[in-house]
Amino acid sequence: MDYPDNRIIIYLSTVIFIASISYQILSGERLNEAIIWAGRSALSIFFAWAITKEIDPDNPHAALIAAGLCVCCLLFLESPFILPLVLLLFLFRITNRISGIIPTLFDSILILLTGTYLIYTGNWIQGLLMSFAFFMDTRLNEPIKRHFIFAFICLIISLFVLYRSNIEILFPSQYQIFILLLLIVFSIVKIINTGIPRTLSDVKSKPLSKERIIATRMIALLAGLLTLFGGLNSFISIFPLWTAIGGSTVYYIIQKIK
Repeated sequence: MDYPDNRIIIYLSTVIFIASISYQILSGERLNEAIIWAGRSALSIFFAWAITKEIDPDNPHAALIAAGLCVCCLLFLESPFILPLVLLLFLFRITNRISGIIPTLFDSILILLTGTYLIYTGNWIQGLLMSFAFFMDTRLNEPIKRHFIFAFICLIISLFVLYRSNIEILFPSQYQIFILLLLIVFSIVKIINTGIPRTLSDVKSKPLSKERIIATRMIALLAGLLTLFGGLNSFISIFPLWTAIGGSTVYYIIQKIK
């Protein structure tokens, strides 16, 4: 709560929670269902903001733009499930090391278990994302060698579930292809134009690694690409990521116009 944008996102999430629960109750929903729906809506705003800060740590205003875009999306889309967003945030954190703390074995196992649960509930995409993130960590500065084993395990689990469950991989529709092209263009521009980070890590106040920020943005791009092959539900399930990429892009364009 020491930074203005932290306070803003707390206030915004609270307003969204109150507005959502009021709307649900007035629509005739039971109180417990209204609370769950409102909680997911409020957390969506938070995760849009938090994910943007992971992929674009030097520009806090981009995170607020992403939160605003997420509010607009909630007017038209169902509130996403939170666990895939939690996992995505974990993967970003172990990759960019913004916290300044090297992930422990417990952290790695927790991520693996969370992702495995999601894989077995039909989110095969999560396994590929985990495998890529763990592998990238082994190739960057201050690598954690055990993550190569974790990457291999995640890949095997994901492929095994895909094979045994006969999960259908859907090809993108025309409007999804358009979004795909925008995603690729915007993400590649951000990756190419990644500069030396000005932000310091949370704990040790060390300079962040440019290579790790680039790797985080590559994971975000991969997550966006894979959701397009998982159908509409998969596409919607992590829409705060899309608003995060959108917020970062909008802020980038505004800065270039200035």
